[in-house]
Amino acid sequence: MIVGHVGVAAAARSGWRRTSLPWLLVACVAPDLVDVALAAAHVCNPYGLYSHTVPAAALLAAVLGGAALLVTGSRVTALVAALMVLLHLPLDLVTGHKIFWPGGPMLGLDVYRHPLVDFLVEAPILLAGWWMLRRSRGAPWWATSVLAVCVLL
Repeated sequence: MIVGHVGVAAAARSGWRRTSLPWLLVACVAPDLVDVALAAAHVCNPYGLYSHTVPAAALLAAVLGGAALLVTGSRVTALVAALMVLLHLPLDLVTGHKIFWPGGPMLGLDVYRHPLVDFLVEAPILLAGWWMLRRSRGAPWWATSVLAVCVLL
């Protein structure tokens, strides 16, 4: 789930207007960014062990939340960014098939195997988050444009 994560970040930003949307967008896909970085470094990440397990996500949430606090000075942004990292895991239970605890079983509905079903799951989440952000006060124009949601879809 990629655009679904973005939809959740947009919805979160609509509820917490004092947060930084760019930080939330990075945080919502942070475990996937770790996957990409590990692959680029030729490090084996079996079934998301170093990126999508609860301990890895907790560590990543703490690091990203701390970085957000240092850069923005906003405790709200830091807490919501950390929350976005942690919310990544339950959303991936729908689309993925990974281990969520070291040594644990493989979990998830693995909707990625069915692209049409994946689209039907993720598109409404994205659209709902985008619509909530669009209706909120002080939302950035670049995130609430129709072009932005079309590109994501």
